[in-house]
Amino acid sequence: MAYISAEEVREIRKELKKEFPKYKFSVRKRQHSVSVNILKSDLDFRSEFRDPTDKYEGVNQYFIDKHWSKKPAKVLNKILEIIKTAPANAENGEAWFDESDIMTDYFHTAFYIDLQIGTWEKPYELI
Repeated sequence: MAYISAEEVREIRKELKKEFPKYKFSVRKRQHSVSVNILKSDLDFRSEFRDPTDKYEGVNQYFIDKHWSKKPAKVLNKILEIIKTAPANAENGEAWFDESDIMTDYFHTAFYIDLQIGTWEKPYELI
């Protein structure tokens, strides 16, 4: 069963702050998932939103390289790498894994990942 502890989420938050000191993140635990939102940064993600008038955008972790240009894709892939590896630094923590088999309707993952740029309440800000 998918599960992530508060200590594992804390490790993700700590690693993101260390790797991206100029960025502002919201990192929250939600039942069986971790929700990471990029709230502020010096990289113009909004220019690549599907609709330029949108204030926030969801990131599909499986298609980052396909949907984002080189610089944003590099940053998003690094953030995703931290989300997947940082929980192992917590006591009794483990790195993300996904042993799901959609063909047999079998879903087994460490935890689910929700990555977004901005939120509905707090739009993304370019600083």
